[in-house]
Amino acid sequence: MSHRRGRTALTLVALILILPMVPLAEAVSPKATVDVKPLTFTSRYVSNADASDYNTLSRTTTLQRAANLWIVDGMVDTQLQMVVEIENLGTSSASGVNVEIVVLHDEYIDFELHNATVTTSVSAGSTATVNTVWIPRYSGNHTVRITTNHALDNNPQNDQGFATTTIGAVYERCESNTAWSRTSNWQLDTSNALNGASSCRIGGTASSNYGNMWTDTLRSPLLDFSDVHPNPTRGFGLGFFYTGNVATGDSMQVSVSSGSNKADLIPNGGLSGLVDGQPNSWLIQLSTVNSVSVPWLYIPPTALGPQTQIEFKFTSDASGTEVGYWVEDIVMFYDQKAAASEFGLDASGSPSGTSNRGEWSDMSFTVRNTGNLTDRFTLEALGLPAGWDYRFTHSTGSGVLPGSEIQINSGEVRTFKLQTKPPADAPTGSIQGTILVQSAEESTVQDSINFNAGVAPEYTSEWVEVGSAPRCAPGSTCDYRVELLNNGDAGDTYALTVEDVSMPQGWTVELDSSQDSSLVLPAGGNGTVDLDISIPSTASPGETGVVSLKAQSGADTSSITVHQLTIEASMVSNLRIVPTWGNMPTHIPPGSSHLLEWNIINQAERLDEVRFNWSIEGAQTWQVSLSGPDSASISGGESRVMRILLEAPSDGHAQDPSPIITPIVTSTLSGDVVQGSPTSGPRIGQIHDLSIDSVDDGYVVFQPGSPVPVDLVVTNLGNGVDDIALGVEGIPEGWQSSILVEGEPIDSTFELDLNGYEGDSANVTVLVVASSTMTPGTEVWLTFTADSAISSLANPVSITRSGYVDVALSNIVSVWEQPETGSSGVIGGSISTGFSIENTGNAVDDTLEVKVSISPVSPDVSLTILTMEGNLPVNAYQNVIIQPSTTKRIDVIVNIGEDMALGSDVTVTRYVRTASGVEEDSFTFTVDRFRSIGLTGISDSEFLLPTNGQGEFTFNLTSISTESLEVDVLLGAVDGLEYDCSHQAENERLRVFLLESPVATITIPITCEVTATPEFVDGIVTLRVVADDGTELANGEITIRQEQVVSEEGFSSSFVVGSIGVVLVLLIIGAVVTVMVMRRQEGEEVDEIESHDSHLEVQNQPDVQMEMTQPMMAGPPMQSHAETAHAQVSGPPVAVAEPEPYTPTVCGDCGYGFHPGSPWVSCITCGGARHPQCAMNTPSCWTCHSSSNEMASQS
Repeated sequence: MSHRRGRTALTLVALILILPMVPLAEAVSPKATVDVKPLTFTSRYVSNADASDYNTLSRTTTLQRAANLWIVDGMVDTQLQMVVEIENLGTSSASGVNVEIVVLHDEYIDFELHNATVTTSVSAGSTATVNTVWIPRYSGNHTVRITTNHALDNNPQNDQGFATTTIGAVYERCESNTAWSRTSNWQLDTSNALNGASSCRIGGTASSNYGNMWTDTLRSPLLDFSDVHPNPTRGFGLGFFYTGNVATGDSMQVSVSSGSNKADLIPNGGLSGLVDGQPNSWLIQLSTVNSVSVPWLYIPPTALGPQTQIEFKFTSDASGTEVGYWVEDIVMFYDQKAAASEFGLDASGSPSGTSNRGEWSDMSFTVRNTGNLTDRFTLEALGLPAGWDYRFTHSTGSGVLPGSEIQINSGEVRTFKLQTKPPADAPTGSIQGTILVQSAEESTVQDSINFNAGVAPEYTSEWVEVGSAPRCAPGSTCDYRVELLNNGDAGDTYALTVEDVSMPQGWTVELDSSQDSSLVLPAGGNGTVDLDISIPSTASPGETGVVSLKAQSGADTSSITVHQLTIEASMVSNLRIVPTWGNMPTHIPPGSSHLLEWNIINQAERLDEVRFNWSIEGAQTWQVSLSGPDSASISGGESRVMRILLEAPSDGHAQDPSPIITPIVTSTLSGDVVQGSPTSGPRIGQIHDLSIDSVDDGYVVFQPGSPVPVDLVVTNLGNGVDDIALGVEGIPEGWQSSILVEGEPIDSTFELDLNGYEGDSANVTVLVVASSTMTPGTEVWLTFTADSAISSLANPVSITRSGYVDVALSNIVSVWEQPETGSSGVIGGSISTGFSIENTGNAVDDTLEVKVSISPVSPDVSLTILTMEGNLPVNAYQNVIIQPSTTKRIDVIVNIGEDMALGSDVTVTRYVRTASGVEEDSFTFTVDRFRSIGLTGISDSEFLLPTNGQGEFTFNLTSISTESLEVDVLLGAVDGLEYDCSHQAENERLRVFLLESPVATITIPITCEVTATPEFVDGIVTLRVVADDGTELANGEITIRQEQVVSEEGFSSSFVVGSIGVVLVLLIIGAVVTVMVMRRQEGEEVDEIESHDSHLEVQNQPDVQMEMTQPMMAGPPMQSHAETAHAQVSGPPVAVAEPEPYTPTVCGDCGYGFHPGSPWVSCITCGGARHPQCAMNTPSCWTCHSSSNEMASQS
């Protein structure tokens, strides 16, 4: 192993420590007979196991190390034996020497952690040893006080000595039972231990070097140091032994942390380098604390807390490695606070005191320190009312400064006084408060007691003169009344007396004969005292006398209230008050004034001194004052003017009356009072004044067709109720407006009252409805005026609001039009309906889109959507442009296919979508009708018109339908031909009525006579069957040619061929006639069950032939191509021979047979033959029991 640098191993550390005992002063006088003093103090572990565990860094040890290389004397909760050696310096032996051993906590006053007294004997000039066992409960630095005591010891100056002891809190030996945690590279190494079986090593295995870039920690468990003393006197420390070597750049740091507070204990980044003589030589780190070198590292108190952890952290770089460090005997100590249980106090007493207002009361109580140590306490009085003052004093009377801390020794009792001073307005009686005593060392320790502070009642009174100084005319007796007020704190009885002070001869003042000489008054009450004043006739006016009125308290006889009363001999006045105004105005404006004047006439013979005054009644808001002097000297027979100014309030209401004024003149010489007649002044006139203001600022946005509010506030600034006329100017033509006042509609005038003197306001809303045709963006200026309808203002108030017409996108969509067929549809037909959209706005709505959909979606039903601009797509939104004030019509045609199932419901829905949403409307119809109209009996050959130009041809109109209907059979016009057909009235159209026949086919033969002009050669006649709604139901064509006249020169080959054709035709006609005659004869024998259903009502119509056809399951009856195809005919269709039809033998329902050629129907399920009448009467087939009512018609 290489060593890059060395350090002198501190195998022995010489520490200069203070001697464990305080040196004792040597006595100058000759030694006493007995002179015992403490000599030395040591401590050791009681248990050998404890000594083995802790003696490495304990003061007392069995190891071979420097004597001063120690950190602690013992450990918390570990028994220590404290040994004290005493010495007898005297000449006589001493027995019964008491040795007191006390351990004191350094951070508190007189906090005894241990107190023991041991008795021993010591010979003269010899020493003796005593000991006691102590189990420390507090870690930290403590003081040991040793005191010797003997009755004959005449030198007490050396009886006491002191030593120090340090108790550790943590001692970690790195043994196998350690609770400390280690990362993987920290190991317990048994190959190199200082004390015990192992040490903690950071390094490789088997004494190999550590690795590069290591960061490894050795950590203590979380330690609860929440009881740390925040301000220790000597400091906290942590020490340990270590040995080994680390490479340059590598180090080991020791830290202590609690939460976010962390302290690195080793400066300069931690331990590094070589320990000389490693691994057998161990080193301890020294530091300097308070200028003293100590074998431990200083720990700041802030690093300790409820979750404290000690950490040894080793880090290496990539530059090289070494053997690492060994660490052992980690010891840590700190000063613990005293537990809350060590503190205690007891406040006792029943403090109570009473004082007058503004004076101090005394209330005594005691505080006893019941704790185990000297403590400091604060005093506070709680619960005193506002204005009360208090203070605390010692029992000697010296004051306790507010907030100061008072030190009381353990077990000591102190007496204090609480003094309270009630304020001048404090009510009598007693109030209760609390005295709170609080420990300054331990916040949880406090005590309190209640106190009672009283206010002593005061007995006082006061004389009050009710009127002016008493005056009495010479030669008369006058009454005079004064009042006595009890302004004391309690009820009282007062003795009343009148004493002369300075009274002229013959003047008397006495209590009235009805007045009691004593007066009982409650607290705050007052009573009247009536006096009789007598002045002789010889007295001169203005002469005076003085008496004293006395009221003595019965509750406190020392309280006497004295009042001096001056009496004057008065003159006899004769005064008269005369108003001097003429016509008084009925009304004056608010804020104006009016002057009232009276003549005051002295009708006496001598000068009088008078004072002017008045009384008012009502109308307190008017200002009333004297205009001119308030007094006058009036000689006998003369007069003076008294003027009173009435000032109407500036905010007075119209018609408010002025106050009623009564002039009053008082003679200051005689005391006589003269009142004039009450006078009512003018009323307040009405002022008309208004204001109009807008609630909102900015432009008004007018919505066409919608009411837009313009909010205004009209305020009555006048002084009376007013009728307000509102007007609106600038309304464009076609616009509308209305007025609401406080939400209620009015015409144009409303009443506006006053609300107090600040004026009343009305919330006015003018609703303006812009014309829907107004162009967007048009600027509009509206002026709103307000005027008084009672008295028009010179300049009616107004306010103008500007605005513009907004874009109004508004559409009205009609509901679906009811189709002519109602909610019924016919197969093969169509239903026409539609709706309209009206643009009620003032602009084109570019967002307007229309969609029409149909349900169900089937090839058998389709839609056609028509507008004037063209067709619209189906089931897709299409933008539709509608100009303002116009309406667009949208027509919808529903085409029903031939294969549509009967009974199907079809729903057509239209959607009108705009920016404001989608409007949806549907109508539903049922396909509950079918009709199949055909033209039959048209042959494929041409019809030849005989040479005479006249002939006839026949065709059949067939129908199978769920409803009866009339149709027009239209024959196309051909030049040179005229038609006259059956079922056609003269000069009318060919119109045929078709009966309802949902099962059987109705056939109606139609014969048309044809007349041709000589010029006619040939032509095609078109046949069209048209319903009343214009629907074409069937069509066909017939080609007609005019037969040519044969030449007389001989027979041509064409004639021969034509003659043969004629013969063949005649033969065929003969055969057909024969067959028909035979059938008719057979038909007469047919059973009645073979006839058609009577409800079809076709038997009695000779021109109608009925044949049963087979309806489809989902549509009208099927027709053969021969029935629907257009036929080219060259002759009457009746001449065409048809093959003999197949006739079944037996009906499956009734069992009867069929006559040849008779009609029949077949079951669509099993194909069984049935009579038509049986099929009508019995819906279910008797052969297969099918419930289907659909049959295939045969004939």
